[in-house]
Amino acid sequence: MIRFLRTTVCGALLAASLPAMAIFTNGGFESGDFTGWTQGTGLNNLGGLTGAQPFTGASINLGAGGTFTGAVVGSGYTELATAPITPIPFAGAHSARVGDTTPNYNTNLISQQDAITAADRDPGDNKLHVRFSYAVVLEDPGHTAAQQPFFYLRVRNITKGTDLYEDFSFAGQTGTAFQPVPGNPGVLYLNWKPADVVVPDADLGDTIEVYLLAAGCAQGGHYGYAYLDGFGSRAIPPGGGGAVAPVPTLGELSFMVLGLLLAGAGAVSLRRRRG
Repeated sequence: MIRFLRTTVCGALLAASLPAMAIFTNGGFESGDFTGWTQGTGLNNLGGLTGAQPFTGASINLGAGGTFTGAVVGSGYTELATAPITPIPFAGAHSARVGDTTPNYNTNLISQQDAITAADRDPGDNKLHVRFSYAVVLEDPGHTAAQQPFFYLRVRNITKGTDLYEDFSFAGQTGTAFQPVPGNPGVLYLNWKPADVVVPDADLGDTIEVYLLAAGCAQGGHYGYAYLDGFGSRAIPPGGGGAVAPVPTLGELSFMVLGLLLAGAGAVSLRRRRG
């Protein structure tokens, strides 16, 4: 009986220690490709952004076409525009690059939808988090704001139709922390920027989407691209070890406590028999 109890408890503890998968599938791109992600293209050839500043996702006005030139890059990768984006990869062995230095109105995007679960809860504050990092490289040809290369990043609750996070900037936009590439001031870069999206508890179980787009200029001669990496419920520092293992859910924690209680009961029973 004691042997059976020990086997049962060990099995229970092992099962409880196995981490559930946190949002998103292949969020560190450690598969070496875009598994789990939807890729898309477009052409910024319809006159550029619409409406007045500040621009939002509703301002994007793309035509059909384009070529997907993005890639999942590793430690042997040399940054295309020699912008000092460091480290590459941001964490683990791979990061995603969305787009490249191809002009001709080219626009690339990647997106993914997944359910937010208890595995995305940070034990430090007991809140649901979607954390990740991104970096951007844009040529700055000095066009009008609506015709500049740009990037757009959004985290959206698809179930409720609400935006949880949005970042939109065109090349040279005032208030964005772009820096000129040393020796090439016509190219601007934004080094890895951490994003921490706190998801309301009321959204638990809802479908969350992350969407990243990088576009060349609306005159066809200049490029824009971006990087994405490091998804997890807890922050991953630059150069960190890739995907963060999520903490057990409350149900799993209860299961672990039950296992410990069973182990204690078994030990007491054994002592009594020996006594």
